[in-house]
Amino acid sequence: MQGFTFTLVVEGRDLKSVEVVDALFEAGCDDALGGSSEGVQFLDFDREAGSADEAVRSAVADVESVEGLMVARMG
Repeated sequence: MQGFTFTLVVEGRDLKSVEVVDALFEAGCDDALGGSSEGVQFLDFDREAGSADEAVRSAVADVESVEGLMVARMG
């Protein structure tokens, strides 16, 4: 396994909400740090995986498993 660092731009619910933070943690995003800039929300990931593609795909799936969140793009 290797470590991969990347950013996902996220739309939908407020990433600062305690409920959303808890839901992301429960969904497996304990390796992400959330933030926002000029109204754009993002999650910075440090994810262990077999490949970069696997890391990004698993992170997208984890984020989108939280109701009301959608990954718009990589940032």
